[in-house]
Amino acid sequence: MTENAILQKIKYIWKRIQEMSNIELFKSGENTSTDMEGYKKNLRNHRLRMFCLWGGIVGAVILGMVLLSVSIKNRSFETYEVIRSFERNDTMTTQYTEFLNYVLKYSKDGISCVDSNNNLVWSQTYNMQSPIIHVCRNSVAVAEENGTEVLIFDGTGSQGAIQTRLPIRQISVSSQGVVAVLLEDGDAMRLKLYNKNGDELVTAKFELQDVGYPLRMSLSADATKLAVTFLQVQDGGISTCLAFYNFTAVGENQEDRLVASRIMKGIVMPEVNYMDGTHCSVLGAGMLLFYEGTQIPELTKEIALEKEVISVFHSDKNVGLVVEGEEKKYALQVYDVLGNLQAETEFDMDYQTLKFSGEYILVYNEFDFMMLNSNGKIFFEGTFEESISNLYNMSGKSRYIVMHASRTDQIRLK
Repeated sequence: MTENAILQKIKYIWKRIQEMSNIELFKSGENTSTDMEGYKKNLRNHRLRMFCLWGGIVGAVILGMVLLSVSIKNRSFETYEVIRSFERNDTMTTQYTEFLNYVLKYSKDGISCVDSNNNLVWSQTYNMQSPIIHVCRNSVAVAEENGTEVLIFDGTGSQGAIQTRLPIRQISVSSQGVVAVLLEDGDAMRLKLYNKNGDELVTAKFELQDVGYPLRMSLSADATKLAVTFLQVQDGGISTCLAFYNFTAVGENQEDRLVASRIMKGIVMPEVNYMDGTHCSVLGAGMLLFYEGTQIPELTKEIALEKEVISVFHSDKNVGLVVEGEEKKYALQVYDVLGNLQAETEFDMDYQTLKFSGEYILVYNEFDFMMLNSNGKIFFEGTFEESISNLYNMSGKSRYIVMHASRTDQIRLK
């Protein structure tokens, strides 16, 4: 059913409501004093008809909204038009990432936040030869790899800075600006948790000969838990230790605040990601794990992966994987926070970037791009005449920002 057909149906039912509301309960000249019983009967019938009609209109409106939503969600586009363009004034080494409804531009000289109209929201200069960045909902942290400084921002600008004595290896920020920092200390690694004022909240030491080398860490969005994967080499073989730490009163009762762990022999697990305050995904060779828990994480689903993972990407709601396809070159799989498969589709386009942007999935290379719904349906494929460096959703399903070498375009699908 088309959008126009849905609207016409609703208008027809509303017209019937108005007609029925004008029905007379009595005919002209009736003796109402002697026909009260008939009056009451007519009144009951009238109320019943009105109840049924109002029930019908409510049901029709709900059905219409559902059908309209499905229609919009499954809508495809054939072309696009450029509606606005802005000149770019950043350098070729500038990198980009999405943050709230903005775009972050960062390089070795500083970081800036701009809106969809390329208006500057805030900026901060620094000197970092190799900046690393992490975004979690309302907060973003940037640090220099092997440096000693971490800067924290939110949607309004700078929120604080952290100075360390040891070189920084990894950072992970929570929604409220608490930062986990992994520091190198000779034959050991130190983990420190800071608030955005730079105050040290928690500290821990990992002896490499005991627990192994930390591959990846991820702080939960509420800063109460941390997941770390350690690479261990023992007796000529490798294994991965997945460890969960709790920074609340629950963790105080455990040694080193370790509340859950698992050793996986012969497997390397290089990807761990807290999607929110309770759900965590872990990816490795032939295995995708999902954990859930407000205090002590527990395994909720273990998925055996028969094919090698080519790419992995995340949002706060989903995990996306790309593996070798059956009929086409690539197969895209999207899972929710509980490990349920939400979408699966195959495609042939070679890509450089694949990411969640808003409610959609964007796949693109230097010139070609493809857009998919969260259910895996491709709703637009196209080619730009000029090379692109970044693409992200602006608003709704049809508006996007495209960054070329010399300018930024706002485009509308049609």
